Amino acid sequence: MADAVKVKFEKRVATGTGVCRKIRNEKLIPAVLYGPDFKEGLPGSVVAKPVYSVANGAHSETTLIELALGGNKKAKALIREVQRHPISREIRHVDFYQVVKGHKIKVEVPVVVLNADTAPGVKEGAVLTTLTHMVLVEVEPSNIPDEIVIDAAEFEVGKEVFVKDLNLPKGVVAVTTGDTLVLQVALPKVFEEATEAADADGAEAEDDSAKAE
Repeated sequence: MADAVKVKFEKRVATGTGVCRKIRNEKLIPAVLYGPDFKEGLPGSVVAKPVYSVANGAHSETTLIELALGGNKKAKALIREVQRHPISREIRHVDFYQVVKGHKIKVEVPVVVLNADTAPGVKEGAVLTTLTHMVLVEVEPSNIPDEIVIDAAEFEVGKEVFVKDLNLPKGVVAVTTGDTLVLQVALPKVFEEATEAADADGAEAEDDSAKAE
């Protein structure tokens, strides 16, 4: 897991639309920190740049953030929710969730497939489809994996991978149901339909030939 991204968290007492608008005008983002030590939520604001770099990154759900709360107080956290403007996609608000050493948390980890283009099944004309892009796992904060890797180098036509088949790092337990289909290598539907139609035509021809005899 990569080093935590450091973000300054400025506490605020006042809340509401007007306050949040003023915060955004100062190029900051309204935020709330939740967690074991902040069960009611701690309102604040954060500098936009590092938050954008995490929220727009490939591992936004698993990137650990170190929030500087003022004085010598710090809190490790993950981004839990990001609210964006529907058109500009500007971040309007962000929720953080505190992570504490020794306390397992549930977090979604992205699935990454390697060697998809060179899989034997794909070379034979099949399509490799990822059906589950995120897997919910339970893990200690220090052991959160950036991604769950599936190597498709030897996948043939008909190969299926379920959550229960994933090679998870030590200490990582899947919360997503084990029979959830993550990936499959299957022939394109058009090809399958054409094959089924051809088989049906062949069967009818055999029946007609048998009747003629």
